[in-house]
Amino acid sequence: MTELQKMFLFGVFIYYVFKGSLYVVLYVALIIAEKHARLRHKQIKNMLRKKRADEKERWKVAYSLLEKQEDAPSSKPLDLSQLVNNPNSFTAYSNAKHCF
Repeated sequence: MTELQKMFLFGVFIYYVFKGSLYVVLYVALIIAEKHARLRHKQIKNMLRKKRADEKERWKVAYSLLEKQEDAPSSKPLDLSQLVNNPNSFTAYSNAKHCF
């Protein structure tokens, strides 16, 4: 092999060593960043869970009133005869003739 070929092969070797080391460094950096992100995510979830529990405790009366309101049976709609004879109903005046 000539000196030029040896130099070329050495350059290719250096290139692949650099490329492989860059891959390893980026992979390790990714693992470290993912570890920190998972820890941060866990902290945020715990903080939000605690905040929701505090809010639920603070608004306990309002939540209980809302649950009572949802549990209460709703009134059934009026019959047609009740609607027609009811003076507060729109249908009571639907047959009235208006002159403009």
